[in-house]
Amino acid sequence: MNGLNASVPEPILSVTAIKTEQQTILKKLGKRPDFFLPWRCESVRSVMLERVQLSSDRKTLKLYCNVGLAQIAIRQELLDTWADAVRKKLGADYQDCQVRFYAYNIPAERFIPNYYREKADRDPKRESTPIVRRPLVRRIYRSGYGRGLGGRHIALWGGHGKYYHEKEDSAWKWQRPALFCTIEDLNTQEFATQYLAPMLENAGAVVVMARERDPQQREILIDNDGSTGNARIEIVGDWHRKSGGFAFRDTLHAGNPFRQGTVFQAEIGSEVKPRITYLPGLDKPGRYGVYVSWKALPTNPTNARYTVCHAGGKAEFEVNQRIGGSMWVWLGVFDLDSESKIVLSAPNDLAEGTLTADAVKIGGGMGNVERAGQTSGVSRYSEAARYWMQYSGVPDSIYAQETLSPDNKESEMLDYIDNFKGNGDWCNYLRKQKRIPLDLALGLHTDAGICDSITGTLTIHYTDRARASYTNGKSKLAGRDLADLVQTQIVNDLRMKYDSTWTRRSMYDKSYAEISRPDMPAILVEMFSHQNANDMAVALDPAFRFDMARAVYKGVLRFLADRYGRSYTVQPLPPSGFRAELIGGDSVRLSWRATEDPLEPTAGPNRYRVYRRIGREGAFDEGVEVRFPEIGLPLNRDNRVYSYKVTAINDGGESFPSEILSVGLADGEKGKVLIVNGFTRVSPPALKKNADGKILGFDMKADPGVPYIRDRAVVGEQLDFDPLSPFQDNDRPGWGASSTARTPDGTAGNSFDYPAIHGEALLKAGYSFASVSRAAFEKMPIRPSQYRMIDLILGAQRSYPGRYSIFSPLIIKRLQDLTEAKVPVVVSGSYIGSDPGLSETVRNLLGYTCSERIPNPQEMTGGSYYTPTFDRLRPLAGGSTIRMENWPAEGVRNGRTYIFGFPIEILDSNTLGDLFKRLLVLE
Repeated sequence: MNGLNASVPEPILSVTAIKTEQQTILKKLGKRPDFFLPWRCESVRSVMLERVQLSSDRKTLKLYCNVGLAQIAIRQELLDTWADAVRKKLGADYQDCQVRFYAYNIPAERFIPNYYREKADRDPKRESTPIVRRPLVRRIYRSGYGRGLGGRHIALWGGHGKYYHEKEDSAWKWQRPALFCTIEDLNTQEFATQYLAPMLENAGAVVVMARERDPQQREILIDNDGSTGNARIEIVGDWHRKSGGFAFRDTLHAGNPFRQGTVFQAEIGSEVKPRITYLPGLDKPGRYGVYVSWKALPTNPTNARYTVCHAGGKAEFEVNQRIGGSMWVWLGVFDLDSESKIVLSAPNDLAEGTLTADAVKIGGGMGNVERAGQTSGVSRYSEAARYWMQYSGVPDSIYAQETLSPDNKESEMLDYIDNFKGNGDWCNYLRKQKRIPLDLALGLHTDAGICDSITGTLTIHYTDRARASYTNGKSKLAGRDLADLVQTQIVNDLRMKYDSTWTRRSMYDKSYAEISRPDMPAILVEMFSHQNANDMAVALDPAFRFDMARAVYKGVLRFLADRYGRSYTVQPLPPSGFRAELIGGDSVRLSWRATEDPLEPTAGPNRYRVYRRIGREGAFDEGVEVRFPEIGLPLNRDNRVYSYKVTAINDGGESFPSEILSVGLADGEKGKVLIVNGFTRVSPPALKKNADGKILGFDMKADPGVPYIRDRAVVGEQLDFDPLSPFQDNDRPGWGASSTARTPDGTAGNSFDYPAIHGEALLKAGYSFASVSRAAFEKMPIRPSQYRMIDLILGAQRSYPGRYSIFSPLIIKRLQDLTEAKVPVVVSGSYIGSDPGLSETVRNLLGYTCSERIPNPQEMTGGSYYTPTFDRLRPLAGGSTIRMENWPAEGVRNGRTYIFGFPIEILDSNTLGDLFKRLLVLE
């Protein structure tokens, strides 16, 4: 009976038969099977089938592919789909055959990130536990963001930077050419410092950067060995000088500035707690980055306190003085004035040990490393990492490897090679010598490939074909996981928001020094291609910059959460629908709403932080945390502008801030005015296209675009629009070649802070004011008796496909309601007459038409956003023109509506105040 039920054994094929069958299979499938086609564009090297191996019982079929297979995102679902396609192609004899794919002779399953595996299939060699050590820096009175990146340390850099080129012309040069209005040397730096680093830090991470991160060109050094300018120190307690500290030098050629001076050291006792106060003595208030330094000792506290007394309040930090010594340690950027100071003190509960104090650095400063008798002449922010490393106390064995090499027989300054070789060893130096527990390293670049028909992102990691390990025995496939998660996040997000064809380019496995040498997961992200006009058409868009950086941050967050076996929450988006309304009893009610993130379900906020600024020239305070999206606050009737911004918070971090709204109460108030901030646009410069619609580049003369606050990577106008112009060298790069006239200041953009300017002028005219965002105005009812006037700011607002309009249908409805209720309205902006998106309904409602575009008589100063032209408006029947001295163009009056074809906030404060006085008198 048992013999009757036994299965019939599969026939065993002979060696010759197997070879014949394998050749048949390879022929049937082909070198490029159809099922590879949807993924072929993802890799520069197409996925190709090279050979097959069939088991003698036909139970297992192994398909060996080229390196292209190892360069794409592998998921189990993908392999299963491919296997099904193979079985279907080969017919009934193979329906029960196990089909497996290989690259480098490695099963393709190994390239599936742990994040996408079932628990039983996870690779333990890619898992790890974080180094348990007090963070290098922690901001006190802020959440630790345990579901974010709290306690994590990340090494970050933007690629390239200005360097000294000795071989040919002995000059300081950019490493990459100026193309399409930017330079990779500055573009990557802008992404890293203005977007990605703040996101990572808002999630609780400590970010250590390989380049100077503060673009401020001024620098103040405060040190016991000598300070600059009016800076000085004050000490309390018994401090002693010890060797091995920072000493300032005007210029550096060789040498380590952190070995050229002395450092203060004090014993901590129960009686007198040692304290040092650093006084910058600033004669020019402004925004400055603050760095501190100390000498690391095992007897130092892990929670020494630095207090930054800035123009808006006090920011307090704990630093771990047992690690990270003799280097610049970033605390943050602050509004500083003549009264600002930085105080170092010992913990109150510590009765013994030591405290060390070295220099404090305020501002980024100018490059001071000398070559052939000259420095770079640019801000340290613009220089390559090699020079910042030297200034930050890194040994020359890290940043000058090629220059110091015995093979460098002629003792040349090989700064270019030194620069890209040093980053990887710098990461290890921080982790091992400085004991900073780095979790990963990440470099940003924009050289994803030259092919103008493709837009897309490339990532680079190192595994030595899956064989390499870190010194702790863990697999370097963890680095590939990081590359995959970051690239996947970028591609998914950008396909949803910008371009459904955004290409997943390759994931290269390369032995580049930046990523092969770090003893931690390390990747390079080639975000897009600076050589490609189609890539650059979105790459200079501030909204794209934000979304690209957010995608990288989310990829990092998911990777570290998965690696360490923790849950995560993505930080929220900035609040929207913001209102700052005057209520009874001399108070202001602030209200807003959470912004839903359709790409990330965990990103909802559960609390908020409200920041306040007193006066137009004041600084924001440290903020107050609230649970609900509304708060009432008392308001002084003192003719001063009070401004507010709000961030959203959850267990994963804090968002970027909302726009800034302002209010003010006039003494002897004549009435109230509502200011509407309708200028929400951020955008790249105007695109220039040929007759066939091909993008040729950017026409900054037509429209320089609107950066987010300021963009130092927009360096000048594009000069060459000929796609056939050949690349010769960096100075003659052909198509896309651009001026660098705007370095180092870049291009000013939308500050989202215009209600304060208008409000200050209204207070001078005797009127109190409130303000609301555009989104709030679209939905809020207004009582006719509530305000004497509505002031609609439109600035450089203009139509932008799918994102911006000047007058939305809801704005038009509000204006209709106000006109019918006979409420006076002021509307101003550069494009309110000429924008092609304007309808006749709006022009008829407001009573004007555009007679011509006129040149902006003001020069681009870099202090505020700039529009090259204004609209000269003409009234329709029944309207009239209004003129005043010092106006760039006349305005139009139509009943109780006043329209100006230029942004009235460009007027000086007195002229703007006179304008409001005149308009309100007319009413």
